[in-house]
Amino acid sequence: MEFFERLHERTRGTRLGLCVGLDPAPARLPAWAHRHPDPALAFLRWIIEATAEVAAAYKPNLAFYLALGPSGLETLRAVRAAIPPEIPVILDGKFGDIGWTAEAYAQFAFEVLRADAVTLNPFLGPETLRPFRSREGRGIFLLIRTSNPGAEAVQELPVQGEAFYLALARRVLSWPGGEGVGFVVGATVPHALAALRRLAPDRWFLIPGIGPQGGDPATAVALAGPPALIAASREILEAPDPGAAARSLLERMQEAAGGQGRPSAAARALARWLFETGCIRFGEFLLKSGQRSPIYLDLRRLVTFPRTLEAVANLYAALLEGLVFDRLAALPYAALPIGTAVALQTGRPLIYPRKEAKAYGTAQRIEGDFHPGETVVVLDDVLTTGASKREAIQILEEAGLRVTDIVVLVDREQGGREELEAAGYRVHAVITLTDLLETLAAEGWISPETRDRVRAELAGGAR
Repeated sequence: MEFFERLHERTRGTRLGLCVGLDPAPARLPAWAHRHPDPALAFLRWIIEATAEVAAAYKPNLAFYLALGPSGLETLRAVRAAIPPEIPVILDGKFGDIGWTAEAYAQFAFEVLRADAVTLNPFLGPETLRPFRSREGRGIFLLIRTSNPGAEAVQELPVQGEAFYLALARRVLSWPGGEGVGFVVGATVPHALAALRRLAPDRWFLIPGIGPQGGDPATAVALAGPPALIAASREILEAPDPGAAARSLLERMQEAAGGQGRPSAAARALARWLFETGCIRFGEFLLKSGQRSPIYLDLRRLVTFPRTLEAVANLYAALLEGLVFDRLAALPYAALPIGTAVALQTGRPLIYPRKEAKAYGTAQRIEGDFHPGETVVVLDDVLTTGASKREAIQILEEAGLRVTDIVVLVDREQGGREELEAAGYRVHAVITLTDLLETLAAEGWISPETRDRVRAELAGGAR
């Protein structure tokens, strides 16, 4: 059976699993382990026994075993032997070479250590893959966008209009043997998770960087999985009860995958971003619609946070999949930078209706190139009432364009959806205000009292 088929089976068809890192740093081994002849082996056997029920894969990092000295490789072989045969093993060696050297690395990984998959550095090109792909049934995860803070200095360099990591991933997809390759993408770079998932919707991602490194498993699941393995080392290895820590992490991942009336993982990630960027404010506000509100969504602030804007654009892009249209139409003013980001992510052309006709030049009401008879999807930031959407749609339709769908980030659930759908338009929202408030309260960013007060005030207001 192919490696990725085994992962599918091990994750019970969800294609979302926990990968437990087996990294024996001597300074972090518990005192009891040092009473054994091989402290690292004793400790890791304990970890394996505690986590085997929930682990979709194990990932020993070669560097930690080399650091143990001459006995380290024997420890690694013994650790490999202790792993149940039904659980795949990924040797994290970050190999990357060509010719006989690459062949030697492949022989070490697959024949000496009997690993099921490896991590590779693709810097030397497609020759790096060849000896590893020639082993039947084995898997490869290529380093594409890593989780370390300094990775941006190289991996985000612009290459022909896009970041290097994206250009690299795009090229890998065309390499011989590239169809059987997964990507290593750090949980600390949500924008990269989203961008790479759009580029490679069916590839397995190995996602390190959660816990102590700052990555959030719910965000990772929202933007990247499935198919994905969330890799955890210190969060499990340093826990007083590794089995409980592993089960808790897997439960958080499964919760993030959605279901049973919970907001989707993408919605929960969005709630976090909006709160952290100050796009959500609580107080007393007068809205454009004339309604008073205890909450204000100021999505114009997204322009100050380009990575968050990029991730938000990917949430819009996900809603656009499956819709039939020729162009995007962003509404001034808050949706203009959002629409631009969505156009860059999707490659779809963008136009926008002006709030007022130009008093000079062509005096046109719509900016950008278009042709009468084309279908456009209207993009906006927030939906309260449908009035501003109807005004903009009227401009588009008077120009001969056809509007069938409206996509927004937040539906305030104050009558706008019903109004627009009654007029024959389909409305799509990344998150509703109800789910936004529930998520903010569940994560502790607002108190349950604030959530209940805002909901009560909105429910008592005019619709």
